[in-house]
Amino acid sequence: MKGTSVCRCGRACMEGTCWKCRQKNKKKEVLESVCRVCDKSFKRTRRALEDGERDNRLPICPICRGKEASIRLRELRADQTPKQRSEQAKKARNSVKADASETVRKQWDTIRANPDKWQKAKNRLKGLSANQWANISDEDRDRRIKAFMGTHGKPRSKGNDALKKMMQEAGLYDDFVSEEMFKGFIPDEINHGLHIIVEYYGDIYHCNPIRYRDPNQYVPAIQRTVEEQWKRDRRRLGVFYKYGYSVVIVWEKDFHRDPKREIERIRNEIDKKRMVVGIV
Repeated sequence: MKGTSVCRCGRACMEGTCWKCRQKNKKKEVLESVCRVCDKSFKRTRRALEDGERDNRLPICPICRGKEASIRLRELRADQTPKQRSEQAKKARNSVKADASETVRKQWDTIRANPDKWQKAKNRLKGLSANQWANISDEDRDRRIKAFMGTHGKPRSKGNDALKKMMQEAGLYDDFVSEEMFKGFIPDEINHGLHIIVEYYGDIYHCNPIRYRDPNQYVPAIQRTVEEQWKRDRRRLGVFYKYGYSVVIVWEKDFHRDPKREIERIRNEIDKKRMVVGIV
């Protein structure tokens, strides 16, 4: 046809841009509007204004919209307990994670379908993980670890420091490293030569089964149920076992009751591993 051309979307058109692309560009056009609360002018897309008119909603600026949302949120939380607020926030996070997980899954399926892209993506992720700690100083590494632990509300406890001190006094701390990043987790004490990890578990923060017998019990200190905490710990230990590390778990109650017994457990595990690798 005379005078026809091809739009950037691939459709044939007469004016260089097809009618669908013209409609999209028109809806993206930025227009001036007046806020219904503060009477100040602000910019908004034509699509947003048309959607508001269709739903009989007067335009409102982002600042006033945020203030109204804060008021509604405070009114909603006024009659809620901390546990109810935590459960509601958890449901919202899970819904967002579900949507995001589906999108990420589709992206990774597309990458896996192409062997070259898949190998390139794996090499890039390995390089990022390897260079994360290699290009920073020891002081910066310690600072980052402390900041990471602090943001998760799990700073190093006094019991953990006492256990480490007793291991040093007993001559068992050789080749151990404290709080080193390992496969996305930070074990309390790790020995790469013997493949041993020592974990100090607080009775509350890890929900000691002797103290917590109901899996559905909500623990305010960690803002989750007992079963949820147990699942987190099983997932963490599963990663350690996957890479061939044995884990000695020292519970807070057992350590305070008989610290020498717990030190002896660690000593036995070290001796057993030394016999396996042939170290006297």
